[in-house]
Amino acid sequence: MDERQQEFRVGIMAVVALAAAVVMVFKFGELGNRWKSGTRISIVMPSASGIYPETPVRMSGIRIGQVESTALIAEGRGVVVHVLIDSDHTFRNDSAAKVTRSLLGDGAIEITPGEEGEAIRNGDRIVGRTATDPTEIVARVEQRLSSTLVSFEKTGQEWGLLANNLNRVLEASGPDGVNTIQRSAMALEQFTRTMKSAEDTLTAAGTLIGDPRYQQQLQQTLTALPELLTETRGTLRSVNAVIRQVDSTMGNINTATAPLAQHSHAMVTRLNQSLNNIEVMTGELAMVSKLVNQNDGTVKKLLTDPSVYRNLNSTAASLVVLLENLKPVVSDLQVFSDKVARHPELLGVRGVVRGSSGIKDSGVVPAAFEDNTR
Repeated sequence: MDERQQEFRVGIMAVVALAAAVVMVFKFGELGNRWKSGTRISIVMPSASGIYPETPVRMSGIRIGQVESTALIAEGRGVVVHVLIDSDHTFRNDSAAKVTRSLLGDGAIEITPGEEGEAIRNGDRIVGRTATDPTEIVARVEQRLSSTLVSFEKTGQEWGLLANNLNRVLEASGPDGVNTIQRSAMALEQFTRTMKSAEDTLTAAGTLIGDPRYQQQLQQTLTALPELLTETRGTLRSVNAVIRQVDSTMGNINTATAPLAQHSHAMVTRLNQSLNNIEVMTGELAMVSKLVNQNDGTVKKLLTDPSVYRNLNSTAASLVVLLENLKPVVSDLQVFSDKVARHPELLGVRGVVRGSSGIKDSGVVPAAFEDNTR
C-alpha cells in the first residue's frame, strides 16, 4: 500500500467522523432542536422537578414532543417549560399538563386533552401541575410502615395476652371451652371480612382519585368556582337592593299611616257616635213603622180608610165651587183698585160727600176674567 492510498483512507475516515459529529449535534443537541418542525408552546407550573431538556411529552401514553428548555418566572413564582410538539400531533389550548415521575426519578409531561378550546398554535400557553415526588411517597410509606410495624407489635402483644386469657378460660371451662373457641373463630372471620371490605373501599377510593377524568372534572369544577362565587355575589347584591326597596316602602307606609294612628281615637269616637245615631234612627223608623202598622192608628186609617178619600174628594169639589163664587168678588176688587189708581182724590172728603152712581165703567175689564168676557 503506497502512501497516497493511506492518506486517502485517512481523509475519508476524517470526513465520515465529521459528518457523524454534525449529525449527532443536530440529532441530540440544541442546534438540531431549533431546526425541527412543530408547534412550540409554553407550560406554566409551580416547579419543574425532574424536567430537563429532551424530557418526553406524552398524550394518552404516546410521545408527541419533547421539552426544549426551562426558565424561572420573575420572583420565583413558578417555572415556564418550553415544549416542542411534533407537527403530526395537536390538541386544544384548554388542555392541562401534568408532570409524572417514575420510581427511578425519570420525569415526563402528560397532556390531558381539552374539549372546548381551539387548536394550539405557536406561542400558546397552558397550565400544568407537578406530580408528587416518588421519594416523598417512599418516605411517607416508610413512616406508615414503621407505625404499622409498631401497631403489629402491639397487636402481637395483645394477641399473646388474649392467648393466655384463652388458655385460662379453657382450663377453667373444661369441655365448654370448645364453644368459646368456635365463637372466637366466628369473631375472627367477621373481623377478616370487615378488614377486606375496608381494603376494597380504600382501593376504590384510590382508583377514583387517580382517574384522569375525575381529576379533569375536579379541575373544571375548581375553575368554575370563581364564576359561581361572582354570580352569588351579584345575587346577594340584588337581594340587598330589594331589601332596601322594601325598607323604603315600609317607611313610606309608616309615614302614611302615622296620621291615621294619631287620629285613630277621634275617628273611632266619631264612628261610634255615627253608629249610635244610626241606631237611634233605626229605632225611630221602627217606631214609625209600628205606628203605621197599627190597625187603629191614624196613619193606618188615612192610608186604608175609603171614607177619608171621599172626604178629601168632596173637600176638593167644595174648594172648586168656592173659587167659582170668589171670582165676582175678585173682579169687583180689581175694578175698585183700578178706579183708585186713576182718581185717587175720590178717597178724600169730596169722595165721601159726593156720592157715586154705583155703575161700573164699561171700559174697565178685570184682568182675571178677560178670557171669559171675550
